[in-house]
Amino acid sequence: MPRQSLYTELTKVVPMRHEFSEGDLAFRFTSHRLCLDFLSTIGEVGHRDIERIGTPTSYSRWIAASGILDREPLVSVTDVEDAVEFRRILRSFFSDVTAEIRPPANVIRAINDTSRRPIPWMELADDGYTVSRRAVAPAQAALASVARDALLLVSEGLLPRVKQCNDPTCNMFFLDNSRGNNRIWCSTEGRGCGNKAKKRAFRKRHSEPS
Repeated sequence: MPRQSLYTELTKVVPMRHEFSEGDLAFRFTSHRLCLDFLSTIGEVGHRDIERIGTPTSYSRWIAASGILDREPLVSVTDVEDAVEFRRILRSFFSDVTAEIRPPANVIRAINDTSRRPIPWMELADDGYTVSRRAVAPAQAALASVARDALLLVSEGLLPRVKQCNDPTCNMFFLDNSRGNNRIWCSTEGRGCGNKAKKRAFRKRHSEPS
């Protein structure tokens, strides 16, 4: 019998697609929390479903880019499957709690189980000036780091500030750090939906007859 990944009974792995641009596949780190940045490793959920960590190479790149580890670790296909499945579980959790719905017991159990795994440790180099982050099982340690950040977010009372982008084709989760807690876009810079909305509004104003 083939090895079953940890969360197979809870969800299925997203099939890979290959028609996305380099910009589509670029990692997003604009949510202000690691656990929410992890959710953005798939974009436009329910629309184009842009998979950004669907290969060992891309998942390894994300782990390093997120700052969980200092360098790109060796990642297996099974690690990718586990990451994609845990991402779906975590997305289900945030979708429920932001809608004030009680998450299913199996989702809570999966997040708790993942948070109990070993996380990366810090190690001082021989020169006494350099510190690195290391892990025996780096891909699993990455998921543990993500799960613990989600638990910290809850314990810090920040769930009321977790929102989804107002663009219906984006659906990206983010932490609203604005003073009035009134942010509606995933980002207002670069490829962010707020910036795109401003450009659309500008074009509309200038295309209308005076």
